[in-house]
Amino acid sequence: MNTKGYSVGTYIVKSEKKKSELPMCPTCKKCKDKSICKNRKNKKEMSRCEKCKKCTMAESCDKFYINVQHKATLTIGKDISTGKPIKKSFTGSSQDEALEQLFQYKIDMKKNGTPLELQKTEKTISIIAQEIEDSKYRIGKIRGNTYVTNMATLERIKTNKFAHIPIAKVTKQQIENFLENERKKSNSTLKKDYRMLKKVFDYASYNLNIPTNFFGGINAIELPKSLKEDKDVTALTITEQRLLEEYLQNHNVRHKNIVLLCLYTGIRVGEALALDYTQDIDLDNNMLKITRTLTKDKSKKLTIGPTKNKKGKRNLEINELTEGILEDALNKVIKNPNNVLFCQENKRLYTDNTINSAFKRICKNAGITKPVNTHMLRHTFATRCIEAGISMPVLQKLMGHANIQTTINTYGDIYNYYQNKETQKYIDYIKSEETKNK
Repeated sequence: MNTKGYSVGTYIVKSEKKKSELPMCPTCKKCKDKSICKNRKNKKEMSRCEKCKKCTMAESCDKFYINVQHKATLTIGKDISTGKPIKKSFTGSSQDEALEQLFQYKIDMKKNGTPLELQKTEKTISIIAQEIEDSKYRIGKIRGNTYVTNMATLERIKTNKFAHIPIAKVTKQQIENFLENERKKSNSTLKKDYRMLKKVFDYASYNLNIPTNFFGGINAIELPKSLKEDKDVTALTITEQRLLEEYLQNHNVRHKNIVLLCLYTGIRVGEALALDYTQDIDLDNNMLKITRTLTKDKSKKLTIGPTKNKKGKRNLEINELTEGILEDALNKVIKNPNNVLFCQENKRLYTDNTINSAFKRICKNAGITKPVNTHMLRHTFATRCIEAGISMPVLQKLMGHANIQTTINTYGDIYNYYQNKETQKYIDYIKSEETKNK
């Protein structure tokens, strides 16, 4: 249907299947003219076949994924350089839904006083991404650590030519090819790349720099899955934990209190290294306040900042496992400009890497042979909590996770394993009853 300024219609969208175990499509099997498609070898030529073009038998097609798309298209202006009309598309589960999005877009643009014309820009993905990250850092939305991480993501994207041409000239295929190549990397890396590109295109779409946002609508580019398997959460076994504890108790180890505090509370090493001995340790009320963490500023300089997220700011109970550790640490504290409980002899901040290297040496001396790192202390605490029967909501609070989904994603498999072991109680009960009846 065409009307002034916009059009709406329903279209058949076909995308090629790389592999299929289905038998030959019934429509193709009945077709006597295979000259156009070269006996179905040339999938691009198949689209010229009228029977194939109109076919909607998605379940029996062995060559294509077939989707019905409802799309409304709005003419928003003309390209200054070519004079061709510039259009913005909206997709939905029906024509009405697509039109509703189109009209809402027009209402929003009118409300915001934004002209429905493309604002031509020579800005590239690289430039826009840099501006977004600089702005977020400037207003305090992200901290130095996150800024540095995001800059590393941007550097990865900048190795591609599409990152250095005007964003309106970037094609969907270029973005999809990049993300496909990134599947060789971890899911964590893929997420960072995808989120940055999505932010850039959302920004450009909002500012009318591009006619189509490849990351919006029914055909939006989706986050691909890595070809690598996610690493399992690695914790010390109870036997390895005992080896570590015995070694620390029987030897004069410099970083003993840091290691044990992380092991018995699950706090991050950065949080332990930022503890303020004047404010965060309340022995009278048995309260350990987690309010700060080690971080880096924009120039990668080590500094102290607030916790990773709002939920990261938390109060933990000082118990019989941690009271002696904190008392010993307070007795040995070196007064320093940052008021940190643990610092170097020159009163400077410790780095995570320093403690990580020391921890590896401690574990080696304790007889722990597997690869280790200080984050395993946090995982070990969480694993012991789950083994002891602590629930996920309580564990979330102890770990300082922003939401429970993070806790489930990280420790769900361990939790389910120990929950399933509870069925042994049922088995033991049934067996005992059977024994009684004999």
